[in-house]
Amino acid sequence: MKPVLRRIARLEDRFGAVRTAAASGQIRFRMGDLRRLPADYVGERHIVVAKELPSQNGQEWVEFEEVPGPDPNPPPAQRYQHQGSVPTLVSIMFV
Repeated sequence: MKPVLRRIARLEDRFGAVRTAAASGQIRFRMGDLRRLPADYVGERHIVVAKELPSQNGQEWVEFEEVPGPDPNPPPAQRYQHQGSVPTLVSIMFV
């Protein structure tokens, strides 16, 4: 039982930063449907926000679209300063 309690304590410590960031409004969630390229498409692809939709219940909604080719603006390599760091924007795509 002690190993389980220690594991729970470590998880609470690790995800405490997420709860703190979420409570302070530092994390934004962007949700939307993803329009995919045809299944037979071969080659590089990336995802863009095709359309911004009205917010619903304080949640940001968009339409994502998969487009051919490499990403013209690749995100910079992020190195989190410590394990407790959390991203500021989380995109949730419904396929």
